[in-house]
Amino acid sequence: MKMGWLMGWAVPESWFAPLVGEAFPDARHTFVAATPGALDRLETAGPFDVVVGYSLGAELLLAAGERVSAWGRIALLAPVLAFPREEDLGGRVARTQVKQLARWLKRDPAAALADFYQRAGLDVTVNVPGSTEKLLWGLEQLEILRVEPPLPAGWRAWCGAEDALLDAARLHALVPEIRLVPGATHHPAKLLCSLAEELK
Repeated sequence: MKMGWLMGWAVPESWFAPLVGEAFPDARHTFVAATPGALDRLETAGPFDVVVGYSLGAELLLAAGERVSAWGRIALLAPVLAFPREEDLGGRVARTQVKQLARWLKRDPAAALADFYQRAGLDVTVNVPGSTEKLLWGLEQLEILRVEPPLPAGWRAWCGAEDALLDAARLHALVPEIRLVPGATHHPAKLLCSLAEELK
């Protein structure tokens, strides 16, 4: 099985890839960072048996739903319809907090990322992944992107019931196809297990 992955904001491949490898030890994986041109890079690297988006990666796939649907099987982990809670589409973080994080990132990237990883429940060792400009682009996407339900036909999605960044109950109410994973947070490990069960 060949799998393509569009990762979340500030998620380093060096951290994400071993988690994926544990869940899918027999698959071949291509990882693409959620940075400008990500969809083009993923499309060029394909075709894949399954394309998976995680967090911001899921939102970028959703925002290009018609284009992405043509790629085949699509799965979303910790999907984001709109990150700012003001949009009432399942995000828990205030838009002002996203702007504040962007300002902090410009001043002290390591401290800003450490705070984000802690809030998200990600056990990432702080090592600024990529350029600050690309990280700022990702935050801008989180601030402005808005995707209306429903999911495109045939797409699958999972969200942690205990996700600190996403309101799982609200997401499930908006999109009943989103499966809530008990005890799971924004950390991808349990979501990957659920996806692996589905693809058995």
